[in-house]
Amino acid sequence: MDFQNGKIKTIYFKYLAAAFGSALITSIYSIVDMAMVGQYHGPEGSAALAVVAPVWNIIYSLGLLMGIGGSVLFSMIRGKSGGEEELRRSNEYFTASVIGSVILAVIVWMGIIFFDRQLLVAFGAQDNTLTLAREYVRPIKTAIPCFLFNQMLAAYLRNDKNPALATGAVLAGGIFNIFGDYFFVFACDMGAFGAGLATAIGSALSFLVMLTHFLTKKNTLRLVRPEGLLRKLKEITTTGFSTFFIDVAMGILTILFNRQIVIYLGTNALAVYGVMVNISTFAQCCAYSVGQASQRSFPRILEQERADGSARRSSTRLERRPFLESCGRGSASFSRNSLSVSS
Repeated sequence: MDFQNGKIKTIYFKYLAAAFGSALITSIYSIVDMAMVGQYHGPEGSAALAVVAPVWNIIYSLGLLMGIGGSVLFSMIRGKSGGEEELRRSNEYFTASVIGSVILAVIVWMGIIFFDRQLLVAFGAQDNTLTLAREYVRPIKTAIPCFLFNQMLAAYLRNDKNPALATGAVLAGGIFNIFGDYFFVFACDMGAFGAGLATAIGSALSFLVMLTHFLTKKNTLRLVRPEGLLRKLKEITTTGFSTFFIDVAMGILTILFNRQIVIYLGTNALAVYGVMVNISTFAQCCAYSVGQASQRSFPRILEQERADGSARRSSTRLERRPFLESCGRGSASFSRNSLSVSS
């Protein structure tokens, strides 16, 4: 759909609905996750998922670093004219994002596989909550790259005129996670391990659905040989750093709260805190959705104004990147735990 020929309001609300749907679905099945484990294991189960929450901050912040950072630059280039040269240049950033995501996924994967106990203890796990948290994380280890790539690909799919598929992928994984939670946790009597298994399979399902974009006629994303890979990775990191930093900062804040609550108030209080954090994600859906929809539309509007010789040309040029970076921050505030959780 062409922003210059279509109605901006219609297009904007199309992307707004898709982004809001993704955010809402994720927040709902995050709450269901904690509810299932809490019902099965009691307060210690909910507390264990609250302890795992910073793990999601690490994973999702890195996915957003590559996804938001790269897709902002991608959409800025696509907004100029959409010619063959711009198509190739934009795909160089897509390729750089994929390479960066692979590197980061391997690092996080190895870290969580070999140091899960140390990380969970640092995040506030003690005694039985540590045992339950490790049970929950055990099946998730197999799907860690999927979680990171889902964040990166969703940003690019929205910028490649397929926001509905990004939402559909989250919906597919979310629905499976909700019903899978009940089946694995209660029907199969797996407890926390079953909730982690449903989460891992749901994430893998979302990843597979997103990959179908590359089989459609809408797809313009291509893996190309990027010129100046390190320079492009630096640009992507610089652009997405604010989103990454906010998410990591929220993870650090959650760790500090977890540790203090366990020391002074105990496991039951930590379980309550975990539930409150999950509920807070509903309020964040609005900011997340507005930011994602704006990120898609703003570059095209800027280029149209520039072509028309708008009087605001110089001021929008200076403000363009900070605005686009802020559009991605909704994602940061939304990541599964950041105020978020386990999915």
